Amino acid sequence: MLDTPEHAGGFGVAAEAEAAAKRELALAAAESAGFRAVVVRNAASVRWLLCGRGEPVDVCSNDYVVVLRRDGAYVLHRDIESPRVIVEEQLEELGLERVPFPWHEGPERAIAGLVSGLDAATDAEPGIDLAAHRRTLVEPERARYVQAGAATAAAMTETLEVLRPDLSELAAGAELAGRVRRRGLVPHVVLVAGEERQPVHRHPLPTAAKLGRHALLAVTAERDGLYVSMTRLVSFGAAPPELARLVRAAAEVDARVLGASRPEARLCDLLQVLADAYAERGFPDEWRLHHQGGLTGYLGRELFATPADETPLPASCAVAWNPSLTGGAKSEDTVLVGPDGLVVLTATPGLPTVEIDGIRRPAIVEL
Repeated sequence: MLDTPEHAGGFGVAAEAEAAAKRELALAAAESAGFRAVVVRNAASVRWLLCGRGEPVDVCSNDYVVVLRRDGAYVLHRDIESPRVIVEEQLEELGLERVPFPWHEGPERAIAGLVSGLDAATDAEPGIDLAAHRRTLVEPERARYVQAGAATAAAMTETLEVLRPDLSELAAGAELAGRVRRRGLVPHVVLVAGEERQPVHRHPLPTAAKLGRHALLAVTAERDGLYVSMTRLVSFGAAPPELARLVRAAAEVDARVLGASRPEARLCDLLQVLADAYAERGFPDEWRLHHQGGLTGYLGRELFATPADETPLPASCAVAWNPSLTGGAKSEDTVLVGPDGLVVLTATPGLPTVEIDGIRRPAIVEL
């Protein structure tokens, strides 16, 4: 089923207040560092300022630049994109003035004209930390995240229903990517491992190998600038007992760190929670064999949890943990964190789960 909601970035909805509040944060950061204007080029920060709009043509690039002054806000883009940008992005609705620049020149001349006579900084300037602001999600962003998470979960659920043991990993990945795309998300990461490769690879890029008796599928997809990550495992018939044991252990580790994911919890402490949970289950070194996830939002991972990172979780944010075990087990969902607790954005209620310490985690789907 095609998921075609009204543009979650705010088409038809008054989004100017959200955009204005974000511009104020960016300008205040610039002014506190001694500047009167700021030029924002970082792709994640641009999407944040544009409230999820500004989808790039090339998913690996940034097609927009935002210039902020106290007396005006401007978004720059290539002139050849104007017909699409005018109709589909509606950036003026956010209180921004469009400034098309010649595609063959680049934006530098236009930027210079907009900041002429002003002491201007870029968002890469020390002291102008927009990333810290964008990791705190406001209510409209949380609502957009709920929609994106539900759409991704539906795509995953439908994909699992069409899998067969003789299907190749590449074909399974294509099924997943296609279903994600049809729901208005852009798949940035698609991982598939069948019976042979699942036990040995943490990042299994799909190959021509057949799925065989069981498989792991993972996706990171983006809509309105927000990234959603999830993993599910499938078995054709009863799951092998050892795989089932490992998946249960990974789910227990995942539930432990989710239970500890509260506002103000530091990433280094949450990594320690993971490490302790692994060790209690007889896997003391597994956390070293793969990143464990961390804060997500306008990047697949805004910050990975590391032993030295003391960044606290914001009062309203999103996390995506992904504990895994050698042998083919992994547990991963994208989860909103807030003062009222956790909201699993990628929940798949029609698929098997296990309840651990009051938190439901995915179990192996047996077909």
